[in-house]
Amino acid sequence: MIDNVQLKPDLAFYLILFVLPGVVIGLSQWLLLLKKIPTISWLWILSNVPGLYLAFISTVVACFVNWAFIINLLQVNHELTQTFLIASIGGAIGGAVGGIITGIIQHLLIRKNFSVNRLWIITSTLGWSVSWSLGWTVALVIDFHSPIFNAIVKAVGSFSGILHNSNFAFGFTLLPFAIIFGFVNAIITGKVLVRLLRQSKQTHS
Repeated sequence: MIDNVQLKPDLAFYLILFVLPGVVIGLSQWLLLLKKIPTISWLWILSNVPGLYLAFISTVVACFVNWAFIINLLQVNHELTQTFLIASIGGAIGGAVGGIITGIIQHLLIRKNFSVNRLWIITSTLGWSVSWSLGWTVALVIDFHSPIFNAIVKAVGSFSGILHNSNFAFGFTLLPFAIIFGFVNAIITGKVLVRLLRQSKQTHS
C-alpha cells in the first residue's frame, strides 16, 4: 500500500465514488433503451447506484472472511496468491450481490416491455460478478505488488500537492478497478440488452 497515507475517505467522497459512475452507467443504458422504449422510466438512470454500494460492502465483508479462511485453514503463505484469492473470490461474491440487486430493480422497470426480462436478472448477476471480481483483483494486485503504480501515485500526488489526501490516494487506487469493471460489465450486459431489444421488437411487430 501507499506509505504514509491513511485510506479513510469521508462520507462525501464515498457518495461521489459510487453515485457518479452509477449514474453514468445508468444514463448510457437508459439512452439506449429510450430509442426503443420511449416510456422507459428515468429511474433507470439511478438503478445501478444501490447495487454499487451493496456490492462494495459485500466485497469488503467477503474479503475479510476469505482472508481468515485462506490464512488459517488453507495456510496459503505466498502474498501474491493470498491477494489474488481474497480479491477474486470476495469480488465475485460482492459483484453477484450487486448484480442481483441491480437486476431486480431494472427487471421491475422493464417487465412490461420484455417477455424474457428474467434473463436480464441472470445477466446482471453474472456480468457484475465476473467484471467486479476481475476489476477488484487487478486493482488490489497492482496496488499491493506494483512499485511502478505506487511510484505514479506518489509522483502525481507530489506534483499536485495532495499526496497526503486520503481521498485522492483511495480514488487513484480504484482507477484500474473502475476501468475494468465498467468495460467488462458493459460488454456482457450490453450484448444481452441489444438481444432483448431485438426480441421485444419482433414480439411487438
